[in-house]
Order: sequence, then C-alpha cells, then structure tokens
Amino acid sequence: MGNRSVRVAALALLLATIAMTPRAVGQAMRQPPPLPTTPPFDLSDPSIVDAGSHLFRQTCTGYCHGAEGRLSRAPALRGREFDTRFLFQRIAYGAPPMPAFQTLLNPEDIWKLVAYIKSLQSVKE
Repeated sequence: MGNRSVRVAALALLLATIAMTPRAVGQAMRQPPPLPTTPPFDLSDPSIVDAGSHLFRQTCTGYCHGAEGRLSRAPALRGREFDTRFLFQRIAYGAPPMPAFQTLLNPEDIWKLVAYIKSLQSVKE
C-alpha cells in the first residue's frame, strides 16, 4: 500500500468515526446546567450561616482566605461588602487563581458559603 493510500484510508476512517459519533461528541462538550441566581433559603438564617462556616473551613476556600476570612493567600473577606450573585458566581465558576467549586459543591452548598461570607461583611478587623 502506497503512502497516498494510507493517507486516504486514515482520512476515511477519521471521517467515518466523526460521522458515526456526533451524539457522543456533542454530549462530551455539553456545558453544565445553569446555576441558580437566587438562594433557595434565607442567607441570614443563623443555621445556614453556621453550615456555610463549616463548609468554608473544609474547602480550599478556608485555606486560601484563612479560616475566618482574613487576609491569607487570597484577599480578606471580612469587612467587605459583596453582591450576593457575584459571590455565588465567583465561587461556582472561579477566577484565576481561584478554582471553580461547581464540580465539587452542589448549588445549595455554594449558597451556604455565600451566606457565611456575607455574614463577614459587618466584621471589623
């Protein structure tokens, strides 16, 4: 078999593979479902804030921002006012160097983290 024949056969195989698997290719590239833009519970509820505090300390978030949201490897969260939806999006999708947590945490847990971070806005250093 000549060099040209090998190239034609390889191209034919590639095209056949692509033609046979459009559904698999499409599924592999599917984006995650949109995340909710409103919390499913009251973010000022003390039990939700407490749950968010525990999650904060268990994730890399506590490592990066310090266990209590103080300046550490990342900016301090205490005494700063953040938009609720901004916090949710930043935690879910990340922003370099912060990783995205949407693959590690469900939306309810992300909202609990938001509740905890929002509770820190009135804390002064």
